[in-house]
Amino acid sequence: MTDQRAPLYILSSEEPLLKQDRSSQLLQTARTQLPHASYLIFTEADFKSAGGPANLARLENELRDPGLFGGDRIIKLYFKEYDNTAAQALMAVVRYFRPGMFVIVDVPRLTTAFAKLPAAKIPAQPNKRADLKKTAISCVKGIGGSLEIIYPPNPQELPQFIARRCQAYGFTIDPRTAALLASLNEGNLTAIDQALQLMVLNAKQGAITPDDLNTYFSDDSRFSVFTFAEALLSGQGVRALNILNAVTQAESGGAAAALPILISRLDSCLNVIVKLRGARLPPQQQTALLLSSGIVTPALKQACLQAAHNMPPQLLNFLIANLKECALLHSHFAFDEASALLQTMAVAVNNFGAMAYGAA
Repeated sequence: MTDQRAPLYILSSEEPLLKQDRSSQLLQTARTQLPHASYLIFTEADFKSAGGPANLARLENELRDPGLFGGDRIIKLYFKEYDNTAAQALMAVVRYFRPGMFVIVDVPRLTTAFAKLPAAKIPAQPNKRADLKKTAISCVKGIGGSLEIIYPPNPQELPQFIARRCQAYGFTIDPRTAALLASLNEGNLTAIDQALQLMVLNAKQGAITPDDLNTYFSDDSRFSVFTFAEALLSGQGVRALNILNAVTQAESGGAAAALPILISRLDSCLNVIVKLRGARLPPQQQTALLLSSGIVTPALKQACLQAAHNMPPQLLNFLIANLKECALLHSHFAFDEASALLQTMAVAVNNFGAMAYGAA
């Protein structure tokens, strides 16, 4: 085994933002160490073959061939999953690794079992019984490469993470506002960072306030009327409330424009859920029923199917009765009362006690 560290890094995390941050750091290092290197990107699509082993010819050529104008290479490999194709590509990198190479491999989160694997030499002969994915990681360690498993901050750490992010962008934020930002983005680090980057583009300075967040999310297309039903039926009450607040406070029509779509969309979903519960349909007929009702997005289809199987009957009946009342209020132009009823429904999916405050 080698004691010398090789510039070969496997970055593993369930959070793309954290991998991107670390990758950017490494690329800066690579550019410093290899200022004249060619920068190459490979994805799993580059290794597809019509059955059999992965097609590694292009990668191996770049690894082995110094070329006419210098052989320095900075190579980034992206994989949606760590499968045998990814392992074969890793083994090629290990086998042909040489001076003048800097390689970064982006994979989804790996278990700690991979981190505990010992370093190993490249086997002289392939062992068909060995786990290729484990062998590849061990061989990466064997030539001095690194496996970095990057964990996201837990909910308690998230406000501090946001505060550090804000500081990097030239803002400040208090813990309460940071918690609100985390809630509005459902803890999604990439979405949080995108919100902060938009504030940079809008020349935001000083402290971020709740009013800043309200302005941003009122105009954010991700909080559309079409995602309210999906959030509600999948049991994400807080997310449903955030969406409802954003669309009803938006400058482009507000509650008057949003309520008809919210009510119609949710009504279609509840009708489908009732039909699914009343008949044991094969998957093909379930799909046809969903499509005929205009339920086409994967997230909304999944939410309806899960609700059909798992939603307690009393909650389903509550949602149906209150949606009827909400439609009646809307028809009488009682937009605030209709919105309040939708809020109660959103709270009730996570707190059944809220059903006591619904329509009589």
